[in-house]
Amino acid sequence: MITEVSVVPVAPECSAAQGNVNVSKPSLVSGDRSGDVEMGPSLQNDADGQLQFSFRDFRNCGIALHFFGMGFLRAGVDAIFFNVLEGYLNVQSNIMKSATNLVLMPSVFTLAFGILSDSRPIFGCRRRPYMGGGFLLASASFVILIGLGLPDPYFCFVDGRYMDKEAPCNPEAPEAYGPLMACLCMANLGCVAATAAAQGLVVEYAKAEPQEIRGRTQAMLQIVFCAGSISSVFLAAFGFNGRKFTGSFNQHDQLSYRQFLLIFAVISGVVGIAGFFFVREGPASRASIRAYCRSSWRIFESKAFCSFALYILANTAVFSIFTSAGTWVGLEWAQTKDMQRELSNFLGMILAIVGSWLTQKYLLNVSWRKTVFASITLPIVIDMAPQFLTIFDIVRNQYFYLGEPITSYVPEAMADLIYLFMVNEFADGGNTALVFGVVATVKAVGQPMSVMFSNEIFSFFTPDLFSSVNYIQDTQAFRWTVASSFLLSYIIKVLGIGTLMLLPSQKEDAQQRKTEWSRRPVFAIISVAMLGVCLLYSLVGDFLVLDPSLTCLHLLGGKGC
Repeated sequence: MITEVSVVPVAPECSAAQGNVNVSKPSLVSGDRSGDVEMGPSLQNDADGQLQFSFRDFRNCGIALHFFGMGFLRAGVDAIFFNVLEGYLNVQSNIMKSATNLVLMPSVFTLAFGILSDSRPIFGCRRRPYMGGGFLLASASFVILIGLGLPDPYFCFVDGRYMDKEAPCNPEAPEAYGPLMACLCMANLGCVAATAAAQGLVVEYAKAEPQEIRGRTQAMLQIVFCAGSISSVFLAAFGFNGRKFTGSFNQHDQLSYRQFLLIFAVISGVVGIAGFFFVREGPASRASIRAYCRSSWRIFESKAFCSFALYILANTAVFSIFTSAGTWVGLEWAQTKDMQRELSNFLGMILAIVGSWLTQKYLLNVSWRKTVFASITLPIVIDMAPQFLTIFDIVRNQYFYLGEPITSYVPEAMADLIYLFMVNEFADGGNTALVFGVVATVKAVGQPMSVMFSNEIFSFFTPDLFSSVNYIQDTQAFRWTVASSFLLSYIIKVLGIGTLMLLPSQKEDAQQRKTEWSRRPVFAIISVAMLGVCLLYSLVGDFLVLDPSLTCLHLLGGKGC
């Protein structure tokens, strides 16, 4: 399938001397009232014609490979968390979520990498070095993990099965998650750098599209991202699904831990090389980082953007709170193994692909609020029946149980797409990576808060939702405790619908807000202060979880020290 985008034809080399390239005059940030901040050059339409951006264009395949690689790594890391941390090392679910926070922590630097990509070209290129270098860093991280290996599993593994009813053979295994988390955190840092540059370039493509179809390329690249995720899910389901890692097949017929990581190292390296040599972008010149930092502040001074940022922060930090019981409901009560869990992931990704395809085909001009409303409510309706039927032992079947992917992948995929559509409207030609970086940073600050809030809130539920013993005993009273935690989670998600008025309804409304709504320093002060408090709160939890002796804190989901 081909998506056409109106951009200037450029050669793969990032040189101002190349022909057929029109470099814009320095542009202003976020509208006419942004001040005199000069930004880097941007892609402009060529007077003699337009270039068709095609997924079949080999000279520009690095962009599609970037999104495929990002999807592949993201889904693969999910398999590492579940199979290795939760199954092999037997790490508690609350610590799992806190460890996830630690791995995602580099996402808060998206803004910094966006500024670097916009203002500090390397060898004349603003995007390619960051896209390529980021994935090579991820590849190096996986190589380090291969070298470190794993300790012996928590439970004794005898004759192809775990002796989980007996005393553990390696009680210290859960404490071995630290180096694994550190390497995955470094890999994510590389992915963040690559994504900030790539999304900045894609927004430039989108801004060159006619308004009525603006966003189609991004929707198609979202499908490519989901395709990468599906490929990784299939690899985990049929290649990394041995019984030693909570799987369904004989371990001798499956990939080992090191072999599984080697595939990720190779794919990251290939995507990194493609990012260096197979991405088209316009020529670039250095710009003042200080000016870009001032422009970031100017963006937050906009009431329109502040409203948008507040919506993102509220819905990622507060209205995404979800019970930690889902992990053990699936493992112990539904008896899901890795195969069923990956099939559930697959279903969530298929729904995300369908949603992205419908968006680019029919919904580009439909109200963004209606799209987000549907993406929140429909997955909840789909998920409620298998959850409660499983909890109360009416139907406990590993293929009937859907689990968290349905309620997470679809809303997150659609929300990310809507956020990109808004970035298209708020960004100007030369600050695309900067504006994307601001949005991604706000989201990255909010997501760890959601995990911290979830751990803290549900740690007060009794009996303990984090202990596998309670799920094994399976008392009627405990079933009601688990059901109430799910009900609270659904209610919180539905309450988030009330914040939809903070979003513009469509492109025209976004443009109107951008040009007509006021700008005041107080908006920036409030926004930055809220982000700072949230980030500090999350960082405290991220670093506390590195010390196993502190995991008893309510902040981390414990019962108190």
